[in-house]
Amino acid sequence: METVSFTKQTIDLAASVRARAVVLHMGEVPIDLSLQDRLYKLHDGGYAQTKEYSQAKEELVYQRTSQALHYLDAARKSLQELSEYSRQKGIMLGLETRFHPHEIPNMDEMAELLNEVSESPVGYWHDVGHAEVQQQLGFSLHEEWLSRFKDRMVGIHLHDIFGISDHHAPGKGDMNWEMVAKYLPPGIVKVCEIGEWNDEEQMQGVVNLLQKKGIVN
Repeated sequence: METVSFTKQTIDLAASVRARAVVLHMGEVPIDLSLQDRLYKLHDGGYAQTKEYSQAKEELVYQRTSQALHYLDAARKSLQELSEYSRQKGIMLGLETRFHPHEIPNMDEMAELLNEVSESPVGYWHDVGHAEVQQQLGFSLHEEWLSRFKDRMVGIHLHDIFGISDHHAPGKGDMNWEMVAKYLPPGIVKVCEIGEWNDEEQMQGVVNLLQKKGIVN
């Protein structure tokens, strides 16, 4: 499979530069993406508590659930092959919390995939913005991602969020950093994943903020 081949090349590159981990996106379930766009627009417009929003969300969940098994099986097979390859190369793989509801894995799928490779160098990569978006949209709780997978966490992406817009500089949005800090194991990889559109003024104070909140030392 082409994606597996490309990922192996990424693992090779990571090993050559002595990186600790590679973050994996595990695919997606093909749904009507206009339905997902509609959900986002309704949320941004302040209609998250309406019947229209609930109906759009229910239809999205139905479409995803009815097709997910085949794509989850494909992700599982790819992960088995990649986990063995990463073991040979001495690289940890991190399965990332995803942003969009149609992407793999959701919370239960994350547990399944991690259980499949419990003896391999594969762990959970927490993305604070993605987990917060999942909560904002009504799919899963941010804190539950952290509490459920903290013992398998190998790394974290740090950025801030306004509504369902992520990759803002930490400290410039609505993220509950104290809550995040409670669940971070020692020694994990911490990466600020901040959009290139953040200007110099927005970047000022980021490190001090993360230190103050107990995210970094």
